[in-house]
Amino acid sequence: MKLKNIIGWILIFTLPLLAQTELSKVATSMGQFLKLGAGARGTALGDAYAALASDVSAMYWNPAGIQKIGRPSLGVARTQLFAGITYNFLGITIPIDADNTVGLSVLYLNSGSMEMTTIDEPEGTGQTFDAASSSIGISLSRSLTTRFDLGVTVKYITERLSLEKASTIAFDVGSQFDTGIYGIKLGMALTNFGGKMKLDGPELDMDYTNSSTSTSYQAGARLKTEEWPIPLVFRMGIALDVLGKNSEILHDDTNRLTVALEANDPTDHYLRYNMGLEYEWNQFVAFRVGYKDNYDEARFTAGIGLNFSKLGIHARMNYAFNDYGLLGYVHNYGFDFLF
Repeated sequence: MKLKNIIGWILIFTLPLLAQTELSKVATSMGQFLKLGAGARGTALGDAYAALASDVSAMYWNPAGIQKIGRPSLGVARTQLFAGITYNFLGITIPIDADNTVGLSVLYLNSGSMEMTTIDEPEGTGQTFDAASSSIGISLSRSLTTRFDLGVTVKYITERLSLEKASTIAFDVGSQFDTGIYGIKLGMALTNFGGKMKLDGPELDMDYTNSSTSTSYQAGARLKTEEWPIPLVFRMGIALDVLGKNSEILHDDTNRLTVALEANDPTDHYLRYNMGLEYEWNQFVAFRVGYKDNYDEARFTAGIGLNFSKLGIHARMNYAFNDYGLLGYVHNYGFDFLF
């Protein structure tokens, strides 16, 4: 009976995704940096992390996961993207009591310096500018039962292009459920539920000349910009320990093999699929591979993780490698510290 129940829950959440019409929604939202994965473990697993997230980076993937950390923690991660773009994550979590954990997270993307060009000066004006995006969030996760955790994040999102800025408030809501059936775990998250963003700033001002009187006004007019939504994303993931000390399939105290599958449905793209595989030896070293399906460029991912707790150091180091096709290879580095 339990197995039938869990299959029913999976179908309830996945059938609407499978039944949706494949309509192109590309280039219909701002805040694209919100879809870049934070933390090296999740990205190494091909972004199939909603059901597995249990470290500081869970504030990005699924805020319910920070409840599983169990002690104060600090996490930092840096992604070196293509074209000199950098993407950084910083997170802090603190347990309030046995059932509640709070956290603070920061995402920051920067383009680096770019040469300014205009229609009149396509070879460059001699000036430079940059673009930056950021998200600052406060998270709360609570254990409602011994098997079910719920989390929520409220965040302030900004984007800047030279002197033009846009901002909005958004929410993330997530849950993780240990089914108790063969060790199957489910994770669901709805992220970036919020308002629209509109760029505004002094560089939109322009001179205006009255054609009737030939009178000129300095900064007498302003270019109009449109509002755009941020990319709402729904994640539904499932994870299973095929091998390990907690596995109900193959018990092993030294080796662990975890499989993770996920459906990723953003409002500005087609439905996408994520798959990840993690092997860990002796709770010390972990090897990860992943695959992303129905993405523009990103496909294969891989990574490694080291847990130094057996050496008396309460820290973890993770690395992820992502193949972005024509855009090149992307590297992600992350460190977690427990106190």
